[in-house]
Amino acid sequence: MKISVIIPVYNVAPYIAACLQSVMRQTAQAALECILVDDCGPDNSMEVVNETLKSYKGPVDFKIVRHTQNRGLSAARNTGLAAATGDYIYFLDSDDEITPDCIERLSAPLQKEPHDLTIGECRIEGGSLPGVALQLPEGTVLRDREILHAYRLQQWYMMSVNKLYRTAFLRSNALQFKEGILHEDELWSFQIASLATSLAVITHETYIYKLRQGSITTNTVSPKSLSSLNTILTEMTLFAHTHALHRNPDAHNIIRNFQIAVLYRASGSHWGQAPLCEVDRPHNGACPQCEPLPQIYTQQRQSMKDSWLNSFLINGLDLKKQLRDLHLLLPLPLAIPYLKLLLKYYRSQC
Repeated sequence: MKISVIIPVYNVAPYIAACLQSVMRQTAQAALECILVDDCGPDNSMEVVNETLKSYKGPVDFKIVRHTQNRGLSAARNTGLAAATGDYIYFLDSDDEITPDCIERLSAPLQKEPHDLTIGECRIEGGSLPGVALQLPEGTVLRDREILHAYRLQQWYMMSVNKLYRTAFLRSNALQFKEGILHEDELWSFQIASLATSLAVITHETYIYKLRQGSITTNTVSPKSLSSLNTILTEMTLFAHTHALHRNPDAHNIIRNFQIAVLYRASGSHWGQAPLCEVDRPHNGACPQCEPLPQIYTQQRQSMKDSWLNSFLINGLDLKKQLRDLHLLLPLPLAIPYLKLLLKYYRSQC
């Protein structure tokens, strides 16, 4: 068995050496290739890469693939996917590290069965957030619809890192990261959860996630962030229809919960940039026409084309879900005030 570790490299000069050294220290007996994708960062990251690899004599086969211009994280991962020759794929962010036994532990269940996906625990360093805990016991194997159901219950995490993906599974389903957006893991993991046929759980910490000031995780909501989240919602809806999942209760509720999460973020933010309507006075997002929530929600109504009846047929008399989706029954002028009240209630419960 051969495993391809894919590391996009962009503007990570202070961290990339430690990341590469964590790959060099792997105890796994499986053949390892490590594909570094140079995404044309403005710093000297690739000089550090070359210096770190210069004296390495170990078993890991390091390869460098170069972009001609900066294309972003999703494109870099896709480039790595295209270049990979391993039976399994592992994504590692270039400012994080993996434990020495990471690949050994994640590949252990594959000696018995070629799962589409294996997943381990993460340890978070550099912030007050807890580790990313799996809500499933060691040795759990989920199959088919169980995987999506567990994902909806947040029993396994959304991040694309720290998982082994069977390469044939990814390629046969033409799975790639959506380029040009932020928060790409939200869409990727929903698609993985919807299509994977088997998932094995390893409850050991195999990934060290370094939380750093200024990372996407710690940034405030921005217009691009909200736009990306709305694009992801549209893509999730299209994916569900394309794969006959639009009447699946888990897929439906993942999408509807994600919609509310997007609107929740929009309701607590302002664009913070130039006004989106045409007025000749400064108003810093206070103008109703420039408020994110109505614009985001109007776009959603146009692209999702779902109905309250469909929600009712799926969720029946579940009062909590029907209150969440009642806006689907209302015309747009009434739906937005209703959503504002609903989101205000959600905010009060936090």
